Amino acid sequence: MARSYATVGQMLTYAVDRSALSPDLEPPAERHVRVEVILRHMLEFVLMSPRSRDAFLRTIAGTEHTTGSIAAAPRLRKSSSDLVAELLPTSSETDDGARLGIALRVGGPFSVARLQEIRAALGPSSHHLLVAIARHTDRDELDGELPDGVIATSWARVGRRMPKADPGHAHLWETLAEVGENAGRPVVQYPVDAKKLLTKTSTAREFRAHLDVLRQASRSLLGTSAHFSTRRGQTDAHLQAGVGRLRTGLEFGEVEDGTPVHFRRTGEEPVPLGIGRLETDEERGDARARLDGLARRTAWRTETGRPPGRGELIGSPASPELEGARLLLWALFNPMLLRDRGFEPASSRRQPALTATSMGLRLLHRGDESGTEYRLWVGGDREWTNLIPRVTREGTSQRPAETYAVAPRKSQSTADFVWEVHRALRSLTI
Repeated sequence: MARSYATVGQMLTYAVDRSALSPDLEPPAERHVRVEVILRHMLEFVLMSPRSRDAFLRTIAGTEHTTGSIAAAPRLRKSSSDLVAELLPTSSETDDGARLGIALRVGGPFSVARLQEIRAALGPSSHHLLVAIARHTDRDELDGELPDGVIATSWARVGRRMPKADPGHAHLWETLAEVGENAGRPVVQYPVDAKKLLTKTSTAREFRAHLDVLRQASRSLLGTSAHFSTRRGQTDAHLQAGVGRLRTGLEFGEVEDGTPVHFRRTGEEPVPLGIGRLETDEERGDARARLDGLARRTAWRTETGRPPGRGELIGSPASPELEGARLLLWALFNPMLLRDRGFEPASSRRQPALTATSMGLRLLHRGDESGTEYRLWVGGDREWTNLIPRVTREGTSQRPAETYAVAPRKSQSTADFVWEVHRALRSLTI
C-alpha cells in the first residue's frame, strides 16, 4: 500500500493545536493529563483516515462494525471516554448499532472499577464497546476480570499490530505508540552504568564517607541534621541543612574542587567546603580544626554575610564514580519525577534526617486519604557495601511495613532503572 501523505509533523501539529483548546488543560492540569490530551488528538488525527479507522476497529477493537468518524471528546467526568464513535449496524436486518469509547492513560494503570464506570457511561446496551489503552507495564498490573464489553490493550501492542494492519500509516502508529509508552517515563540521560556504580563496594564506601562529612559539618556549624528539601516548585533533589534565601547552609551536590559538600544560599552559587574523603587520623583532625574555626566565626551565616572562602582541600578528592552515583541517586529522589508517579514529599518535619546508616526521602501517595507514608532510601548499615535503593511502605494498624530492594540490571539504561524503582514504589500502593 502506498504511504499516506500524512506526516508525523502534521499529526503532532494537529494534536498540539487541538490540545491548546481543551478544557482538560485548565490549570492546574497534571503532566500526565497534558500528555493524554495530546495523545487523544494524535489518535483522532490517524483515525480520520477511513482505512486506518477500519483497521483499528478490526485489529484492536475486534469488531466488524464500521463508523463514519471517531472523534476526540473532553473528559467532562471521570467516567468519560477520550474518543467516541457511533458504530453502525452490521447489516440492514440487525439492530446491533452501538457506541464505541476509547480511554487513554499514561499516568498509571486503569482499575477494574474505573473501567466499569467508563463502560457504563456509554449506555446500557450490551453492544457498546470500550477500548482502554495504557502502557504495557500498567496493563500488566490490571488485576481482576475485565467487565463485559471492555478490551484492555497497551500502546506497545498498538505499535506492533497497527503498522502491519495499516501500512500506509505505519509511521504514524509507531510514533503514537512510542509516545504513549514513553511519555510517563523519566527523562534521565546520564551516560553511566547503573549496575557498576550502585553495586561496587568501593563506590558505596566513598559515598558514605562524603555523606559523613556533610553530617559532621551540619552538626558542627549549624547544630542540625541534613535532609532532603521539600520546597514547592523545585525540580531537582536537594540534600541540605540550613539553606535559605537569607541564610547560608550546607548542601550535598555536584562535585567541585574535589568535594560534593558546599556552602549554599538560595539563589547564589555554591562554595566548596574544602573537605573531601577523610581516611587518616591526621586528615580527620585537620577537618575538625577547620570546622571549629568556622563555627567560631558566625558572620558568614547572617543575611549580609558571605560564605567562607575556598581553602585547600583536606582529604582525598571525590572520584568520577562518586559523581556518577550521585547523579543517578538524585534522579531517583527527584521530586518532579516522583510527582509524575503520584507521590508528593511529606512535610519537612516528617523527613528522615541523614544518619550514620541511611539516607532517604519520605513520601505520600497523592489521593490516598489514609495518610500511609512511603520511603525511598539507601543504606541500612554503618558500613555500606552498595548503593542499591530500597522502597518501603511504612507499617499501619491495618498493614505491616513492606520493603523491596531494586537492583539495577546489566546494561540497563538510567531512565529504565529510575522508572523501575519508581514503579516498585507505586506497586506498594496497590
